[in-house]
Amino acid sequence: MKTIVINSSNYVVGSNNQFTIAFPGNGVKFNAGDKIAVAGIAVYNSTFNITAARGNNKISVIWNAATPTTYTFTFPDGYYSATDMNAFIQQQCILNNLYMTTNNGSTYVYFVEITTNAVRYAISLNVYPIPTTAQATSLGYSIPSGATWTAPATAQCPQIIINSAFGTLVGQSAGTYPASIQSSATQTISSVTPIISPVDSYILCCNLINSKLTIPVDVLYSLPISVSLGQLINVSPSQFLFNDIDPNTYSNITISFYDQLFNKLQMNDKDVVITLAIMYASESK
Repeated sequence: MKTIVINSSNYVVGSNNQFTIAFPGNGVKFNAGDKIAVAGIAVYNSTFNITAARGNNKISVIWNAATPTTYTFTFPDGYYSATDMNAFIQQQCILNNLYMTTNNGSTYVYFVEITTNAVRYAISLNVYPIPTTAQATSLGYSIPSGATWTAPATAQCPQIIINSAFGTLVGQSAGTYPASIQSSATQTISSVTPIISPVDSYILCCNLINSKLTIPVDVLYSLPISVSLGQLINVSPSQFLFNDIDPNTYSNITISFYDQLFNKLQMNDKDVVITLAIMYASESK
């Protein structure tokens, strides 16, 4: 067998998911019966779950104060848990003065919340009523300095608007939650299982393969994500899973990364080591 090592120096700039290594001279001719396998791979889990490319990076909040106003919050690309989403929403509420304070301004009171509901294996979209002036006074709440809104005539909850892409993360269809203005705290629990991690496997494809059994035709290896974001996935198969090389002359080997649905992977860390084993037909006899 012959061994080929591909690493970050072989990254195809601008591709986000491809690594290529050139054969010397006029290339290499492969014949029927020649095979290729992954002998080892080390790659970091660096795939974000919220990105502009996925279209799941925005939510809107209808702030039902005296004059209802809609605010749109745009998440920077990143990997967010429900807790992280909630922290970002609270940050946006602070930036837009969409909160109240109590205890002489030392405690912030928020009216929009995303939380994990572990018992239900779900995510909850929670909203709480913005109090009237009289209610705020009774509670010791104050509207922050610089706010452009005034308290509603009757207590009203904000509403959260999500699209279908963000809805996949939190287990909801596209829509407004709650659908109508509510005067008391409202919790909306996932109607389907949330997919907080859209990518659960890396699939490697190789330009040397042209299989009649798979779509796409160039699948080489499947790598399940078994570590958290930022940690190293390190696999050394005890047995090689050889794939037939399509007989032809090749100038390079190109490895492309996709997710489990064969969407092009956005790899934020290009530090990889892929060890390939090539076995010629004459060596397998």
